[in-house]
Amino acid sequence: MVKIVDGIEQKNRGGKMKELLQQAKKELEKSYDHPDSTNLDRSIEILQQALESDGDKGTMIEDVITSLTQAKNAKVQLQQAGDVSSSAAFGQAFNALEQAIESYE
Repeated sequence: MVKIVDGIEQKNRGGKMKELLQQAKKELEKSYDHPDSTNLDRSIEILQQALESDGDKGTMIEDVITSLTQAKNAKVQLQQAGDVSSSAAFGQAFNALEQAIESYE
């Protein structure tokens, strides 16, 4: 019986993390389409807190946080020039989020 409860608890934590990742993905998309309208700092902060409280799949979540940070740093470049390197940072963050979301399915 304990194993069933542990499994349900793990599923609930995984569902919460999946929701956080999906929200971060929406924020990333908004940030790419409208670089001046949204701030990725909040998504990064929320994922860092979730990682600290539930370290499941920690390396993957750390990679997502790193990718989001790189996209955040590329926002200025995207606003000013819209060049390939800034778009690539957003693409990498998007892919990292997609993979992380899929891992919780």
